[in-house]
Amino acid sequence: MMRGAVTADIATVRDSIRASSDPRVAATRTRLSDAVRSLALAGRAITVSSLVAEARVSRATFYTHFSGIDDLALHLQEQAFRDIAAETRAHGISASTDDSAMARSQRALIEHYATYRALYAAAFSVAVPRGAESRVAELMKVEILAHIREITSPPPGIDPDIAATYIAHAATGLIASWVLDDLTARPDEIAEHLTQLMPRWMISGQPTSAGDTDGPRRKKNQQ
Repeated sequence: MMRGAVTADIATVRDSIRASSDPRVAATRTRLSDAVRSLALAGRAITVSSLVAEARVSRATFYTHFSGIDDLALHLQEQAFRDIAAETRAHGISASTDDSAMARSQRALIEHYATYRALYAAAFSVAVPRGAESRVAELMKVEILAHIREITSPPPGIDPDIAATYIAHAATGLIASWVLDDLTARPDEIAEHLTQLMPRWMISGQPTSAGDTDGPRRKKNQQ
């Protein structure tokens, strides 16, 4: 069998495992996730060897679930994006479109990256097709696009897909630079900038006119 075919088969197996409701699969994933958190909090290096030792699973088990550390990191980020988005939506639409709600979600996001910083630094450094950063941005885009379609109203002429792509890649680029120490800042500073740099209509839930980046907030402050 050709190497490419083998790789495709393994990828198919991993996809089926991720979609599985088997409690044994869920238990293994929980052990691996708990092991990552334990290593991160202890300030230890996160490698496949240290991870399987901490989780008490075999390397074969790890590679059945993930193709490598970068793949595991991608999975953890995807789950974090979903959890934060779900928490925001759980408070209702009105509570999801003010500055405090946006600030809370950005703080939760950066707290997650701060906790697993060593893991994500390794993941962002791995050379993969399109780059780990772009893969993460695509995952983030899914939740941002859902927020735009379900909660906010973009200004006239703003395409939701283009807006979500722009915001996701800009945010991911900033986070990656911080995680890799290309940018020196405290976690709260990064979270604050992500909040303040977010388009006003993403926070207010109200459409603004083209070219009006402050929208309702600016008009309110001018009164």
